[in-house]
Amino acid sequence: MKRSNDQNEPCKVCKLIRIYLIVCVPMLIVLWAKPEISALKGILLTELFATIIGVAFLLTILWKSYHEFWKPSRARKRDTNP
Repeated sequence: MKRSNDQNEPCKVCKLIRIYLIVCVPMLIVLWAKPEISALKGILLTELFATIIGVAFLLTILWKSYHEFWKPSRARKRDTNP
């Protein structure tokens, strides 16, 4: 993989691979092992994951709208006011 000029910062593909290994692989191992956890009895994991994905989607939209609209608007107002 080609790195940027800064040797301390990994490339985007390396970051994606790390996220996959840190998040997805343990999740797949837990789903494959199917442990009996009494705290999870009665909770549908499909609904739980759907809720997590929905909340993450809404947070992403809010974060992107903040960076696209509100933050540049504040910077313009700050630059125009003496």
